[in-house]
Amino acid sequence: MVWSFLLSFAFYPEYFGFLAWFSLVRPLMIISRLKGREAFNAAYFFSFFFNVFSLYWVAMVTPPGIFAAVVIVSFYFTAILMVFNRLYHSRPLYGLVALPFLWVGMEYFRTLSQFAFPWSDLGYTQAYYPVILQIVSLVSVHGLSFLVVTVNILLWQVCRKELSPERRLTSFFVSVAVVLLLVAYGWVVMPKYPEPGEIKLALLQGSVPLEEKWKDGNEEHSFRLYDSLVTATADSGVALYIWPETSVPAYLTHNHYARVRVGRIARRTNAYHLVGSLAAETFNGKQHYYNSCFQFTPDGQMQQRYDKVKLVPFSEHVPYQDALPFLNRDVLTEYLTFIKKYNVQWWSDFYPGDSAKLFDLPEARYGVLICFESTFSEYARAMILKGADFIVGITNDTWFGNSVGIYMHDRIFLTRAVENRCWMARVANSGITYIVDDYGRLRGKLGYNEVAALKGEIGLLKNHSFYTRYGDIIGLTSFLMLISLCVILTVLWIIRKIFYRKAS
Repeated sequence: MVWSFLLSFAFYPEYFGFLAWFSLVRPLMIISRLKGREAFNAAYFFSFFFNVFSLYWVAMVTPPGIFAAVVIVSFYFTAILMVFNRLYHSRPLYGLVALPFLWVGMEYFRTLSQFAFPWSDLGYTQAYYPVILQIVSLVSVHGLSFLVVTVNILLWQVCRKELSPERRLTSFFVSVAVVLLLVAYGWVVMPKYPEPGEIKLALLQGSVPLEEKWKDGNEEHSFRLYDSLVTATADSGVALYIWPETSVPAYLTHNHYARVRVGRIARRTNAYHLVGSLAAETFNGKQHYYNSCFQFTPDGQMQQRYDKVKLVPFSEHVPYQDALPFLNRDVLTEYLTFIKKYNVQWWSDFYPGDSAKLFDLPEARYGVLICFESTFSEYARAMILKGADFIVGITNDTWFGNSVGIYMHDRIFLTRAVENRCWMARVANSGITYIVDDYGRLRGKLGYNEVAALKGEIGLLKNHSFYTRYGDIIGLTSFLMLISLCVILTVLWIIRKIFYRKAS
């Protein structure tokens, strides 16, 4: 449990990322010595408490979500540790070489399907160290995870008394060399003098409490609040005002009054406004609801809309909800009466949007990541390849309180900027709001629960990074190796079973 806590603590703010470089050493030593059921129990025990300590805040959003995030996701880590255990007992070298690929393959797997939850990848632990983080522009966050696991394996070899002193010393020097090379690379590539931005933005952080935002008849409070924040920056030549996720607590597709109110604010500023809100459409007689954002033009017209594509499983929607109608919220509420009785926060029934979309400004085009979407590195990359000159992220992390969840989310978003060498602007309802340049340096920031508008300038994309051009090579390679090893081990197990039956 201690080592589970140390690994999870590596995701906490500021200076604790160094813990990730050795927090796997002791768990690997223990799991490698065990077999069968004992190995499984140890692997699941470690995985379970790692998820409890790092993802406890999911319970603030949805009880079903915390079950999925902890109980189910723990099996992902357990599975790859068991494959490692099997390989290690076959030949130790096989297990040692395979483990970084297994771990990263599992991280990549968590980005796939509607069950995806790619939150606590090990590479994010280094996001508070700008110099080390620069490597993700080459190898993505999964490549950095690969290196973190590799160093843990090397340090494990240092602790193995049965190895020769020469081998233990070599492992130590190689592990130190990996970290020093990361630091050297970052020091070389980061420009000494940051370049200024080009387009003026205003980021609006209203810090509206959830119970106040969604209270019946209280939407006017939000309009007045954001109107006042806009007024504070109206004479500064701002080209784009950015409101947080669901900052307009209404369905802008249907609420004429809300459209008029936002349009009036946009006309007064003579600028574009990106506004987070909800949307609804009818398909085949059934109403579909979306978590969306809308761009209003300087003349007050609602011009473009984007519907969130990557939804949080068992929080915003049921994965494959049309194929699993019995998990619909209305159906569950009818039979599970305690949901209404005790006001249990259950999942919403949002539908995913159909694809990424870009918004147009006179000087540039930009993509939008709504909340959870920032955890998908390939999705952000797709927006850059589609022609985005910068990326905007809007979120409402008020659900998480002042837990580690908001800081993990903040660093995940910042990592996307470094991966793609792309300027990004993050606007959160209650924080953390900032503009970040293409090397991960903050250019202005609003802290937790501030009510303010942040004015700043954002730069435009100049060149694609290696990662943007060629994709997540390490992540995909590791995933393919994970699948191959699982298939091979399964076939060998079946063959052994067949021969055992014949022999008996």
